[in-house]
Amino acid sequence: MEGTLLKWTNYYNGWQPRYFVLNETGIFSYYKSSELIHEGCKGSCLVVACEVKVHPHDPLRFDLIIPGEQFFCLKAKTQSDRQRWLVALGTWKSRGTKSTTKTTNTSNNNNNNNNNNNNNNTSSLISHLNTINDELKLKVQELRLYETVLMQRIHAVKSIANDTPTPDVKKLDETTAMLNVTCDAFIHALDECVKLATGGSTQSLTSLSPISSLNSNSSSIQRKTSNEFNFKKTLDTTIVLPKQLVYRTFFSELRYTFSTLSPLLFNEIHSEQFLSTCEQYFELIDKLNGTTFNTFRSDAIDNINKLRNKISTNPKKFQTLYSIINDEISTETMKEKNSSTNALLWLRRSIHFLACFLHEFGQGDKSVEDALNKAYGQTLKSFHGWTTREVFSVAFRSVPSNEDFLISLAIDPHEVREALFERQILNEMLQHSSNMNVVVRKISDFYIEHNIELDGIVG
Repeated sequence: MEGTLLKWTNYYNGWQPRYFVLNETGIFSYYKSSELIHEGCKGSCLVVACEVKVHPHDPLRFDLIIPGEQFFCLKAKTQSDRQRWLVALGTWKSRGTKSTTKTTNTSNNNNNNNNNNNNNNTSSLISHLNTINDELKLKVQELRLYETVLMQRIHAVKSIANDTPTPDVKKLDETTAMLNVTCDAFIHALDECVKLATGGSTQSLTSLSPISSLNSNSSSIQRKTSNEFNFKKTLDTTIVLPKQLVYRTFFSELRYTFSTLSPLLFNEIHSEQFLSTCEQYFELIDKLNGTTFNTFRSDAIDNINKLRNKISTNPKKFQTLYSIINDEISTETMKEKNSSTNALLWLRRSIHFLACFLHEFGQGDKSVEDALNKAYGQTLKSFHGWTTREVFSVAFRSVPSNEDFLISLAIDPHEVREALFERQILNEMLQHSSNMNVVVRKISDFYIEHNIELDGIVG
């Protein structure tokens, strides 16, 4: 594969176009231009020795890093172009890993044939296990790369599909095609990982049933650990996957979450559980700069208190949100200024705003301020007058940097600089946002069905 990419040179010259070639031996080289290839390459690296990283905020950028030696910071012209390069590089990492293992195995076999001493056989076996261990580490790096791209593609598809009034079909087709390619690459890498973890079995990932696979691995581990060799190090590398919860965060410590509410029908949502859940999520406001967001948070808490006051009048009767709103519908008091119907309406809109913010920031390509601005435009802005919009505009300009925001969400701030922390917390944001939006949609549907959705402007 070959083509033009932007390469970071230095702070004086910035990004410059360079012509890159990934040849049949897995060497990644670059030249000043396609016309000047005859002058020789300006630099090169062996792909299998590199770690390929997708930039969390720039959808066009990716980096190739050789630990302790050099790195290439690169940008593609388009997201689809970057996708093709990432798949090509990831495929070569996989090929190179196989080649290295094959060579090592051949060398080990020759050593065994030339030396029948038991101690040498033991050393050869340990060497072979170390090779598998190294191979698994490389494979996990490859999986992390594809997982990052896969999440970006999935959320891009969702974003386009949710565009109103009509999604851009051409853009959706292009993004879906890119998603398909990434899925194939991810599944292939995962398949290779499974084969390594099952002792080089030729069984495909798709042919292993979850139960038989688990039982097989379990018995295999028991047999191996009874031997004189310790397989713990090798096994540990196979379980540190990107989806695994590694760090304690604001989200992992929540007592109540929308994930417990999202499977329920609207008439099944317990009122107090809903309000307690909302209260916990509004603690996110403190992470953004509590002072400038005081008005937003106090309004949300005021609406929660209005609903709690309604519940206190008859706790047995008002155990669900449905029972509260249905009571006001039957008494035709739902449009009164301090009604519970109005309180839940604005509470729902506030939760929708937070959910959209988490979704926008969780995609990893926006600053805190940009994510808030976009979420505000999608949710609350149309219901606010000029004065209120100005208040929010001022609040958005005072929010923390991305790094400070992530630090505020970590239980242990030192963990923020670790490689998987950002990946985990962004995934958590997307998951929580999804569950929040499911609950928001169920409340909205009920309001629309009963014609109690108010469109009044505030401030």
